[in-house]
Amino acid sequence: MRRRFGVLLALAATVGMVASLRAAEVVRLLPAYSDRAAWAAITEARGTDPRAVAARAETFLGRRVPPFPRERYLDFRRKGERWAFEAANNARWARLFAFAYGELTEAKGRFLPALAETLDDLCAQPTWVLSAHDRDLANLEGRAVSIDLASAHRAWQVAELVAAFGEALPEATRARAVAAVRARVVAPYLAMARAGKGPWWATSENNWNPVCHAGAVGATLALPGTTAAERDAAIAFAKRCQPRYLRGFSDEGWTPEGIAYWNYGFGNFAALAEIVRRATDGREDWLAWPEARAPALLTPRLRLNGDVFPTLSDTAADMTPDPFVAFFVATRLGEGGVPPPPRDGALPFPHAFLLTPSAAASAAAGASLPPIVWLPKAQLLIGRAPAMAFFAAGGHNGVSHNHNDLGVFGVAVGGVSVLADLGGESYSARTFSSKRYDSPLLNSWGHAVPRPAETLQAAGKAAAAKTRAFEEEAGGGRIRWELDLTAAYPKAGLRSLTREFVWEPAQPALTVTDRYAFAEGARPFESALVGWGTFVREGDEAVRAEFRGRALRAEVRASDVWALRVEPIPGEKTIERPCAWMDWTLPEDGIPANAPGKAFAPLTPSRAAIALPPAPSGFVSVTLTPATTCVQGNAVGGGNG
Repeated sequence: MRRRFGVLLALAATVGMVASLRAAEVVRLLPAYSDRAAWAAITEARGTDPRAVAARAETFLGRRVPPFPRERYLDFRRKGERWAFEAANNARWARLFAFAYGELTEAKGRFLPALAETLDDLCAQPTWVLSAHDRDLANLEGRAVSIDLASAHRAWQVAELVAAFGEALPEATRARAVAAVRARVVAPYLAMARAGKGPWWATSENNWNPVCHAGAVGATLALPGTTAAERDAAIAFAKRCQPRYLRGFSDEGWTPEGIAYWNYGFGNFAALAEIVRRATDGREDWLAWPEARAPALLTPRLRLNGDVFPTLSDTAADMTPDPFVAFFVATRLGEGGVPPPPRDGALPFPHAFLLTPSAAASAAAGASLPPIVWLPKAQLLIGRAPAMAFFAAGGHNGVSHNHNDLGVFGVAVGGVSVLADLGGESYSARTFSSKRYDSPLLNSWGHAVPRPAETLQAAGKAAAAKTRAFEEEAGGGRIRWELDLTAAYPKAGLRSLTREFVWEPAQPALTVTDRYAFAEGARPFESALVGWGTFVREGDEAVRAEFRGRALRAEVRASDVWALRVEPIPGEKTIERPCAWMDWTLPEDGIPANAPGKAFAPLTPSRAAIALPPAPSGFVSVTLTPATTCVQGNAVGGGNG
């Protein structure tokens, strides 16, 4: 009761404080269509070729808007499949962005009729909510109006376009678009603000919180016709809810949702913070909150080598921190060492428009990364040496977008993930259901973790790793980290199970040692290596792991004779599945050609089990070092090419 009273007092104080800030009449990220100097500066800063932008828009001219894919919308309810609808729906929205960007860049008026036609059609669409978030079809059938990740973002995009183009669009189109944004997002969001509460996502610790709030507040601030009281109420409600999202990060700044959801979740928090800062003339600067600083700055500094980052949780393979978000937050917080985004002409909304043209075009020197990153609360360790780098992770199995992967690790050589965490699966109805861990990509079988007595790790917070020891030699020398993983396997009949990581950067070498004891009787035990390439046994002492012209030698020591069993890991990967509704320049099929990690799509990852026969206790120790030559050259081998 005391906690609830305190929350109500805080809300009342927040509403009063923000209401006094007098948000600007219209606040948007896109410059006005009529501001040709601003768009010329953006084009120059991003290295955009206006002819290429116009050519892309021309490909849609004379082609009908694809109909709303109602049958594909029903796929999720019928069989739990969502991507066919989302790809087809994104193709509809891709026309809007192609015409809008073409006209904003060229300003000759030739794309305006098609832009208006497309906008009219999209505003007549039954719902902007994704099929996966409308299980009972209440939004599709008009029985409810929900705010989800997509509808919030669509509303913000449409509001920005209507405000930017202004009277260049037909009056009827503008009126239709304003009404659609207000009915689908702004009005229900303001109802939440007046009530002081919302659905589960309003105060969630996961990415839904900032994404939905950013879209709703962005739409409210940009939409023509909103009142000062409405804009202030939207800001106040979002301000109340964002600290809860930031509490989902550890004190060190790590989010267990992984890099993909740092890009998406924190990227939208950064966008929300920026539009509120602009709306209040700098009086509200949420990115400067102390609790936002570590989440803002940590993730871009988790690079192993090359473009390899830890792909924990539902992160897609080859995922890297969004360069627009990383550079923007570093610049705003006065931190150097983060390079500017590549000048490739890309303009993802909203991230590309957080940067001023001068900042986007500036050069920044890359800072050297420290040899060790150790986050004791998050239980994340990264070690770097010139020839090799690794990550290892503990935590617990009750986090958002969780994988049952306590003790997982990966190793990169020369910018290639020779041993990897495979990231998330292609989302379906099962992914977020009681059957989530039926997936070998999400349960512990598909991760480089132990398998005692042929059992897998349990889900939930009770399945937690505990740090038993952490030792670091001065001057960047040897590191030893020991984890107790016993609680992760409640059905294995264990007396104890520990995993020890020893990193020796001078060699470099990473040794991973599992020690186990069963409470009763003799039982089998496995350690595992996981990767995208091949695993081949080399005599009685080692396994060779190889991928894309890079290789590791895994020297094995064990308490008994060991066997190597290599098996493919089934499951549809999310490698080619970005958050497509955020992209301004999608092709007609809805999947960008430069989607992160799309080159991995044909590959089948493998699990290499180092298996010991039944025993009451024992150990497996694997020492990983870079191999100097590659047996197969640049070929992946094993049918994975």
